[in-house]
Formats: sequence, C-alpha cells, structure tokens
Amino acid sequence: MTKFSPKTIPFLTKAAKQKSAEWLDRHQKEYETLVKTPFVDLAKQLQAELQPLARNYHFPTKGIGRIKKPAHKVGKGESPYKGWLSLSASRPSGSRFERTPHLFFGILPNEPDWKGIIVSGGLFLPSSPQMKKIRQAIADDAGPFHELFKDRDFKARFKDGFSDWQTAVRDPRGFDADHPDMAWIKLKSFMVVKKIPPAQFTSARFADNVIKDFTQALRLNDLLQRALTADRI
Repeated sequence: MTKFSPKTIPFLTKAAKQKSAEWLDRHQKEYETLVKTPFVDLAKQLQAELQPLARNYHFPTKGIGRIKKPAHKVGKGESPYKGWLSLSASRPSGSRFERTPHLFFGILPNEPDWKGIIVSGGLFLPSSPQMKKIRQAIADDAGPFHELFKDRDFKARFKDGFSDWQTAVRDPRGFDADHPDMAWIKLKSFMVVKKIPPAQFTSARFADNVIKDFTQALRLNDLLQRALTADRI
C-alpha cells in the first residue's frame, strides 16, 4: 500500500483551519498523495485480509477519504473541511438506534477525547437494552473476558483491556455493588483502544500491524455479540 507520510497529519490540521471552499482545489495533489491514496489503499487491504475472518462485516472501500464536508453541513464560520478521517467495519445492525460491535481506525489529530492515530474494537455507546445485556453477561460470568484480556496474542495488541472512556457515576441498579468486575459493569462503552505511535503510522508495515490489531479485536467483538444475542433469564 501507499505509505502515510509525516506530512499527512499536518495537512489535515491545516485543512481544518481553512475557510475557503476553493482551498482544496489548489492543494489537490497534496491531498491525493498525503491523505486519500494511502487511506483508500489501507481500506482495501483491510477488506482483503480481514473479510475471510469477518464474513458478515461490511468493510467500506468506496467514497472514503473525503475531507470536504457537504455544503449543508458547514455551519457559519466553520471550515468546509474535516481535520480527521475514520473507517469503521461492522455487521449490519438492522436498527437505526443500535450499533453492533465494530472495528475502528481513525486519524484524529484534532479530537479532544481521542487525539492521535486510533485503532479500536468493541461496542461504542450501546443502546440501553444492549448495555444491560452486556453488563448482565459480565455479572453472570466475566471469565471469557478475563481469559481474552490475559491471552498473550490479545494482550500484545491491546494491553489495557476495556477502555474506561465513559463510566457510570453510580453502580448500575440491579447489580451487586461488591461484584469483583463492577468497574466493567459500570462502563458505558465496551471497547479496547490503542494509540499508534507516529513512527508506526508512517512505516511500510503499518497496514500489517492494523490487520493484526483488528484480528484480535474481532475476538472481543465475538464475545460481545454472543452477549447481545444470548437468551438470559
């Protein structure tokens, strides 16, 4: 694949500060070289390598890599350009109100919560019914999650286990306050998150590393999907 450049992130940061809708016309070659081509190449390689492992996932490869916002989404005084790019692959949800466990890659140099190059997997901001199902699965038997997070291959990619990005202030109602995994039960998203160092982002083996990350994240997604579809009394 075409490598990302040390100039990729500065270009996105600069784009997000522009006010002229014609700015990209003057910088089209830089955009193609630094942003769009390597991003689309990465998406295609992820699909080719991971689709056999995640047959019912949708991996977007078309219409991606765009940084110019639709005109109707540009607020007064805002830049017509995004300063970030992301790619998400998941099973079809079947509902407008619920997500499914996903694989996520983001170039987010200007995002306050997730600043940097991010690879993640899991379930982001589940619906209330989904949250209850996963919390109940953890309360009933968190063993599979503990085993996964202790697994050598998984730990090599996501050493910290579940992210504590958003957590309930109080213990959720209906759960034992002394449960040994209450920290997980209080989570509002069930994700693993990894920040990629700049040197790895621009290396020739970057796509290979993301594929290895996603291969392990799929194991967590399978556990979460099992929790979402299990019949529990």
